[in-house]
Amino acid sequence: MNAQPEVKRRARSAAMKLARRNNILTSAHTLLKASGFDQFSMETLAKETGLARASLYRYFKTREEVLLTLYQQLRNTWKDRLLKDLKPGISDDALVEAYFNASSKDPIQVQLRSRLESTIKHNVSKEVLAAELILSQDVLGQVIERLHTCTGLSQAKCHDLVISYGALLVGASQLDSTPSMERRMLSPAAKRTSQALSYGRLFHSNGMRILQGLRQEPDEHIK
Repeated sequence: MNAQPEVKRRARSAAMKLARRNNILTSAHTLLKASGFDQFSMETLAKETGLARASLYRYFKTREEVLLTLYQQLRNTWKDRLLKDLKPGISDDALVEAYFNASSKDPIQVQLRSRLESTIKHNVSKEVLAAELILSQDVLGQVIERLHTCTGLSQAKCHDLVISYGALLVGASQLDSTPSMERRMLSPAAKRTSQALSYGRLFHSNGMRILQGLRQEPDEHIK
């Protein structure tokens, strides 16, 4: 008789439960890359992990709680990557490039960010939302502090920069999501390269305008 696969066994120790939880999040990431946000469900996630749906609900109460937790994980990775690349004295051009590179490394993060307020946060518990508020403020604070150190902008302006860049990332990715006729004729690899370049140009040109505008605006105009 063959041994039961490890992933299907009941996780009993704290280490096993953590490994199971991480496996669920990894599978969720794989599914989002393969089929997109709208096709993602607890049923498809159960099939991907090899778990019963009831087992999934021991770790996450809703589909949106899975997605929020995955977003938090990806956001931390983004934050660490960005902080590593932001150095004192960095030029505006290099700052915009570093911000884009950190943010576009994993398109799933931007995809989840675009659904965060409209969908994901609407089907999680108050406790989960409260925890998310604390986590998001911590990440925001760290990024603002580093931008303040690197750019010399006030913390209020750095706050506006982070918020504006977040909206720009989502907007640029959505504007670039409908392929042109020329792009349809490219190979899949060439399409990905073309899309990344176009997305990057949209972000860079508008990101520079935002940053230069904040530099020129008097601090007392920033609330």
